[in-house]
Parts: sequence; structure tokens; C-alpha cells
Amino acid sequence: MHTDEYEISINRELNHHQHVVKKIRATLAERRQRYKMDYAEAAEAAAAGRLVIAAKELAAWQEDVEALPQWEQRLDEYRKALAMMRISASRS
Repeated sequence: MHTDEYEISINRELNHHQHVVKKIRATLAERRQRYKMDYAEAAEAAAAGRLVIAAKELAAWQEDVEALPQWEQRLDEYRKALAMMRISASRS
């Protein structure tokens, strides 16, 4: 069953997830550029004392690295749900 309210809700979630994914990607890119390495390299360098980085910053970086695939997966699921909803609406 298709209703405009469902489509509006899914579209709203899709837009939110797109925003979050874009923001996380930008943050990760900024950190890669600032430290000239990715998270795994930074964590290793910090543990070895070759990189001075606040523990809080490193933890936030790790959280973003771990969260991005989850947000991307949900974004993909909302894209598919919206596409299916639009297909079923066009058949009605």
C-alpha cells in the first residue's frame, strides 16, 4: 500500500541520511588532509608516540570511521525503499 505520507517520511529519512553521510565523509577527508594519513595509520602512529593527537580527537575519528558504513547502508536501504514505493505507486 502506497500513501504520500509514507513516501514523504521515507524521503525525509533519505535526506537526513544523505546529510549525515556527507558530513562524516567531509570530516574524515579533513582529518586525512590535516594529519596526512588515514585513521588506522594515525592510531598506530599515536600509539607509537609518532603523532601528537588528543585522545578525544582520535576517539571521534574512530567513531566516524565505524559509523560511516552503517549510515551508508541505511542510506542505501532508504533509496531502495523509496524506489520500490515509486514503482508500486506508478503501477496503481
